[in-house]
Amino acid sequence: MSLGLIALCFLTLEGCTKTSGETGLTVAVNAGVEGQALKEAAKDWEKKTGVKMHVVELPYSNLFEKELLDLKSKTGAYDVIMLDDPWFPQYATGGQLNSLDNLYKGQGLEGPESDFIKSTLDVCRQPWATGSYYALPYVGNSQLFFYRKDLFDKYSLKAPKTWTEVLQGAKKIGSAEKMYGYVMRAAAGNAVVADFMPLLWAFGADIFSPDKKPALNSPEAVSALKFMLALGEVTPPGYTGYNADEVSAHLLQSTAVMSINWPAWIGPMDDVSKSKIVGKIGFTQIPSEKNKGQAELGAWLVAIPSGSKNVAKAFEFIRWATSPTQMKVAAFRGNPPTRTSVFDDRDLIQKFRAFPAQKESLASARPRPRTPLWNEIENVFGIYLSKANSKTMDPETALNEANKEITAIISRNL
Repeated sequence: MSLGLIALCFLTLEGCTKTSGETGLTVAVNAGVEGQALKEAAKDWEKKTGVKMHVVELPYSNLFEKELLDLKSKTGAYDVIMLDDPWFPQYATGGQLNSLDNLYKGQGLEGPESDFIKSTLDVCRQPWATGSYYALPYVGNSQLFFYRKDLFDKYSLKAPKTWTEVLQGAKKIGSAEKMYGYVMRAAAGNAVVADFMPLLWAFGADIFSPDKKPALNSPEAVSALKFMLALGEVTPPGYTGYNADEVSAHLLQSTAVMSINWPAWIGPMDDVSKSKIVGKIGFTQIPSEKNKGQAELGAWLVAIPSGSKNVAKAFEFIRWATSPTQMKVAAFRGNPPTRTSVFDDRDLIQKFRAFPAQKESLASARPRPRTPLWNEIENVFGIYLSKANSKTMDPETALNEANKEITAIISRNL
């Protein structure tokens, strides 16, 4: 084993069992619900082919750094990596990932099948939507709007189609039922940015202008943040420290009426061992306002590092794992699919009542800005959004300061 690989194994704090001469595959996965299905798929592949599969599970907070270290050092510690789609632009630069185009051509194919939902394929290409493929989409994550359909029916309200209707419904139902009308996450970083982006887009704003300059100091962006603070008035007091677990807990315990949430939390809503609201939650699209509402895309991808010594076998595995048959298996294990045919499968629709809404959301979902600098930008943006929500900074100042720091990040990396 090379010194580079030994060092990388030490840094991951995981048992690195792959030894020199082995022809198996090492797969890095997220240690969570999104990674569980790929972990199980690796076991199935080993039984099917006899290829020894080594699965390295890493928590989300560490997965990015560990994978990026391997990509930059090209030690080949991983043959397949699972990655969150916002990381892709940084991973796919500088020859760090194997292009899949030639691998497809080697099998007489032009590229991935059209059965994949386009939004999930677009984030597998560098440049976005037009360039070569460097990954395949494995988990079809996009946001949905969760609301208490039983309470909306009780007060003769329809599912909210605009953010104005969300706030109105939150005040009416929350007051009458002695509940919080809304719940959201505003912890600094990814959490608050993820909940804010659909508001930002719906109010007609964006992080960058069409000419790719930071644009967070626009009147539309300020209006979106002011509206977020208005939602904060009908949200539990501790929401400035909330992440997905806390948001979902309020829904599950019937203490909040509405939220933006991710597909991973759909199942628990109807689980009698976890939920007080079984069958009462409705799932619909992200509300509109000035612009049509769009969910944030959060697809998980699978890719092959350029340092892998087992590229052909790795490609065979990721094609098998993302095939319709195996994606249906993964869906039964809790993974939202990325293929139209799997979303339309009758067995799955019968089991997962939110599938039609998920499919609609995923088809129109919008990715976060496709830049290798996204992680740094998101961190800065999230800090100022959290300051605004905690009332330590007014919305205009927070967005102006965020805009300045994002401009500086871009300037430093020119």
